[in-house]
Amino acid sequence: MKILITGAGGFAAARIIAAWKDRYEITGTGRAQLDFTNKEECLRVIGQVRPQIVIHCGAVSDVGACDKDPGHSYLVNVTGAENIALACRETGARMIFFSSDQVYFGNDVQEPHREDELLTPCRIYGKQKQEAEQRCLTAQPDTVALRMSWMFDNKKFSPREHDTLITSVRQAVSEKRRITYPIHDYRSITYVGEMIRHLETALTLPPGIYNFGSPNDLSTYHIVRELLSFQGTDETLLVPNKEAFAASPRNLRMDQEKLLRHGICFSDTLQTLKNCLQQDNMKP
Repeated sequence: MKILITGAGGFAAARIIAAWKDRYEITGTGRAQLDFTNKEECLRVIGQVRPQIVIHCGAVSDVGACDKDPGHSYLVNVTGAENIALACRETGARMIFFSSDQVYFGNDVQEPHREDELLTPCRIYGKQKQEAEQRCLTAQPDTVALRMSWMFDNKKFSPREHDTLITSVRQAVSEKRRITYPIHDYRSITYVGEMIRHLETALTLPPGIYNFGSPNDLSTYHIVRELLSFQGTDETLLVPNKEAFAASPRNLRMDQEKLLRHGICFSDTLQTLKNCLQQDNMKP
């Protein structure tokens, strides 16, 4: 099967390509190979490759960058995604669109969010991902939009890559720096390896929108405390941030029921932390 993946140098796409390079015919594209803000270029490149599936990971995912330059991020996150969807429809390719749990940031719901709830995202990035979902599904009805969570890995693929939960905590511990995380913040924190394992099944999901991350009932602070415990490292470095989101706890946890109906079952965050640590022979 031919698969084209955009954003090939990014956190998720680079790992998908590495995991699948011997299993599928993968074409990874960065901006040099495909400027997806250009509609004609999308049609030309996707038309030349003729993939059965396009996984669209490319985005401006830095929420602060989106706030500072919403015009540029809209061009990438919304117009670019729609261009990919239009090219997929034209060439007969199925589209897998990487959306975000940030579409839920702004809702007052405190239980895990469901795909069909009313969305009121409060940040530019969340608003753009919400609009992109709908534009993609309209432009290419054979689209699967996956709402991704905050993901982590046990290593970086390049020095320029941003830190994730494990690598940032590990670095702070090595430098004996204080670590602070909020106690009023709840997210479906997910091991990227777990995401990739289930992504293969997701390629054949019926078109629509799906939550795509691990269940988790613990605050970010408590997850980091468990991580330090798993590693046998100094837990006294961790200090709770009691102020952030205190007035209105942030809840980005995602309900799993729709995925479960299609046979996809993510392990919870604590279990995936253990699985990730085991990959490089760390505890447990």
